[in-house]
Amino acid sequence: MEELIYKVDMKEGVAIMTLVFDNITMHQNEELKKAFSTLLNRGNKNIVLDLSKITYISSVVIASLVFMIKRAKEAGGDLVICGVKGKVKEVLEMTNLDKVFSIFDDRQKALDRFVKK
Repeated sequence: MEELIYKVDMKEGVAIMTLVFDNITMHQNEELKKAFSTLLNRGNKNIVLDLSKITYISSVVIASLVFMIKRAKEAGGDLVICGVKGKVKEVLEMTNLDKVFSIFDDRQKALDRFVKK
């Protein structure tokens, strides 16, 4: 049985993809990118990526993040990140990806980015 690496929830019309792994293999990385592309292809243009369960981020995951935001923007939407902390936050800052992504402290703040009140 393969280990679960993500789960997807819908809230207020926005897809929330939560990553639930600590370290990702190349095979899992491809699965993750495929799942993200499927969300976009199904019309979910705005996606929240919840990294609150992640304690380690490799170059493989960083490459996936860049792929995801590029695909979301090409589809006319956006990808925002929430729940970044510790080493993951440090890596995003060191690679200047904190300037590429909109990063929010929690899910609700990230959802508010897309949901008009």
